[in-house]
Formats: sequence, C-alpha cells, structure tokens
Amino acid sequence: MSRAVAPASFWRRHLRGDYSLARSYWLHMVVFAALLPKLLGIALGAVLVDRPARYGAAATLLMLLLGWATWLWAAGGTWRSAGKHVQRGGKRFWAGFAKIMLVFGLIGTVANAIKIQGALGEYLRTALGSQWGPETSFEVRADGRSILLKGGINDDTAERFVKALDAAPGVRTVVLYSSGGWVTQGRRLARIIGERGLDTYVEQDCASACTIAFLAGKSRAADPAARIGFHAFHSLGGFDEKFSQSSDEKLARDTYGQAGLSPAFISRIVGTSHNSVWYPSHEELLQAGVLTRTSLGGETATLATLAATRDQLEEEFKKSEVFDVLSVKYPGDFKRIVDGAWKQVQDKRPDRDVVLAARAQLNQLTDRLLPIASDKSLMDFQRLLLARAEALRLQNSEACVATLFPGAQPVSSKATLPQELKDREARFTAALIRDSSPANKKIYSKEEAQQSVTYLLASLTPEQQQLLRSPQLRAAAPGPACAMVIAYLKALDSQPEMLRRRTLRVLYSQH
Repeated sequence: MSRAVAPASFWRRHLRGDYSLARSYWLHMVVFAALLPKLLGIALGAVLVDRPARYGAAATLLMLLLGWATWLWAAGGTWRSAGKHVQRGGKRFWAGFAKIMLVFGLIGTVANAIKIQGALGEYLRTALGSQWGPETSFEVRADGRSILLKGGINDDTAERFVKALDAAPGVRTVVLYSSGGWVTQGRRLARIIGERGLDTYVEQDCASACTIAFLAGKSRAADPAARIGFHAFHSLGGFDEKFSQSSDEKLARDTYGQAGLSPAFISRIVGTSHNSVWYPSHEELLQAGVLTRTSLGGETATLATLAATRDQLEEEFKKSEVFDVLSVKYPGDFKRIVDGAWKQVQDKRPDRDVVLAARAQLNQLTDRLLPIASDKSLMDFQRLLLARAEALRLQNSEACVATLFPGAQPVSSKATLPQELKDREARFTAALIRDSSPANKKIYSKEEAQQSVTYLLASLTPEQQQLLRSPQLRAAAPGPACAMVIAYLKALDSQPEMLRRRTLRVLYSQH
C-alpha cells in the first residue's frame, strides 16, 4: 500500500516542507521544476514539427501552464522547508537566503508573465484555430492542366491540396496567389509539388511562405506584372527573442538553401524584417534561380474558367476601359472581337490565345481609326510607337521593327513591354476610339504627300532609307532596321508641332 501512494506522498511531502532545504531548493526547485517543462517541450516539439500550428501553440500553452504550476509547487515547498531549516539544525543565513531567492524568482516569473501576455494571446488564438492568412481556396482551370491555390498557407492547406490534386489528375501547373502563412505548411506544399513533379506559376502575388512552395516547381515562371516577395521567418509568440531569431534564421537558410538559392540571396531574405517584404525584380529572380524561365503572361485558362457563357466573357471584356468604350462607340466591332475570343474560350485555350485573338482584331480597328483620329491622338500614337520601339530594342530587334511594320505575329508574342507602357497603350486606344470621327479626315494631293515624306526622309541616312523601303533588307538585318525605326520616329518627334501634325495626318491618311 505504501508503494502505491509513494508518488502522491512525494508531492505532498515536498509541499509540506518535509525535505531538506538543499534538496528542496537544488533538486526540486532548480533541477526538477526548471528542466521538466523544457524536456517535455523538446519532446513535444520533435513530435509536432510537421503538425498543424494549432497543435504546437496548444502544446506551448500547456508547457507554460505546467512550468508555472511546477514552479509554484517547488517554490511553496522550498519556502516551507526554509522555515523548518533552523529547527533541523541548519543555519539561519541559508534559510533567509533561500527565501530571498524565492521572492526574486516570484518577481521574475510575474514580470515574465506580464511581458509575454501579448504572445500568450497569439498562442491562444492559434490554438483555437486562428490562421495568419485568409481561407485557402482551390480552383482547377477550365483546361484541367492548372490549379489555382489562393489564400493563406494555413494549417489545412497541404492536406486539402493533396485532395484537390487527386481529384484533378491532369494538373501539371500550380498557380500560386498567396501572401503567405505557416512556414511548416509551405514546406509541406513544397514536398507535395516536388514529389509530383509539378510546375509553379505566379499570375499576381506570391510572398512569404508561398515562395517556399513556389521554389519546389520543376519549371518556375511568373506573369510580367507578378510579384514574388521574401522576408525573414518569424516564430509564433517569440518569448526568447534572440533564440527565436537565431532558430528562425537557421530554418530560413536551410529551407531556401535546399531550394538551391545562393547564400547571398538568402542573406538578403533573412535581412528583411518579417514586417516588410522584399520584391526582387524579375531579372534578379532569374539570376538567382527563383524563376527558371521568362513568361509573357497569360499561360493558364483563367478567362475560360471565369466565362462559362459568351455573355460572361463580354462582361469580362467590358471591365477594360478600351472595350467598354468600344462597346458603346462601335458595338459591331466589339461583337466581332468578343466572338473571336469566345471561340478560343470554347476551346479552353490559355489567356494569351484569347488576348492575342482580341488584340489582332483591335489592331486592325486601330489602323482603320487612325485616318479619322484627332490630332492629339495621332501625336500620342507617334510618341507611343517611339517609346515602344525603345523599350523593345534591347529585348528583341524583330519586335522593335514590328512596332512600325507589324507582321502576322503580334509584337506581344515576341517580347515583354513594361507594365507602364501597356497601361499607356490602353489609355491611348480608349482615347483613340472615343475621339475618332470622320470629320477629322483630310485629303491630300500626291504633291502635298510627297513633300511631307521627302522632308521626313531627309533626316535618315541613305542606308536607313533603303531599310525603310525594303521588307527583305529589314528581315535580313533586324538590328539596323530597329535603329532605323527609332531614328524615323525621332525624326517625326523633332518636327515643329504644326509640321508634325500635317506629316502625321499625311502618313495615316494613306491607311
């Protein structure tokens, strides 16, 4: 019977102060009460390392409560033992010293509890299921070859991701749109993507833990306007700031190092506060190996997914100012453009094919409207062509030449224009449609047209004039042809305003 109650007797005996002061203080207080919660915490941490964050948060709260309860038990028993120390023949000094240390310990424990009350709330909310990001959603695109993962990288994201993939065996690309979440879940997503040999793609934004999943893609690309952002890892709560920062940095270096990023790039990541985000340029991402290839955008069937009917596609088009204006000013042209795009959508083609089909017809409309454009629109168009040619010069000489001499293949299929230039082009097209009027058209005689052209050609070298006239020469020498296009457009831009208006009107009246 005595053996059965021995454990309970130990707890009661210590609390009554029956053990010696030395044993109560050094063994029960310093060793047992201090080490037990930590050892249990380490053991639980190893078990819960890949488990949802709520389990780790609940375990941390449990360890804290256990630690405080153990400390109060150890401190209470040691206090009583100190009170009996003199009666047992011990020195009064050690009894007083032990009580002083217990008072300091109590003050420190209370102060620490007050200090971490914010972290305690964070742990409690997480233990109850709160997440750092919005709810995750999964959408298999209409072509069945890509799946959009949108929202937070939350506790259940990886598990739900596996189920979504199992239900769509044709998926080869994961489109990520997330501001982040739990690092553990990001690492689990990365393992799933890597094991299945999937590609990853970003259409809009992917930051924080989302980048861990993105880096697991076999082929990795992003829309030209997309952003991929990094920052230092941040542990939940973070009671011991120095220890947390050290362990967070080690985890970040290990995680991104395993993904193949260079130490210099990783140092920039861990040097970015978790309260901010570093968005490298696409050139930096390519050089670092974050992106494995460039993309002109529109690689997945987003529009085919959004627009189940032609009317829905029409509404999607009208969200653009250009097509909204077009639907009012030239409804017949708008209908033809939507009809052409709808054929691509019905075939579940990626967005780039839908956009190219619409752009091809929109370019034809632009050519048709230039003769009846306002003077302002003509001058804006000439400056837009110059800016476009200069932007494309370093990327692709053929695309640069196609600015002035468009062929069967659109410029957008050969190179990437800066987003600012795309926005400027959209504003111009909307203004061209809005301001076009037959009243703007002027008729010039052959002599007047020849005079304007001769004056303009005088600014070009004989070699450039040959390139201007010969498609064969332009095709054989795209570099010099690009330089000629820029020189030609700059010559127009350098003319006095009145003369430039007349020259542009002459040139585009021939369309």
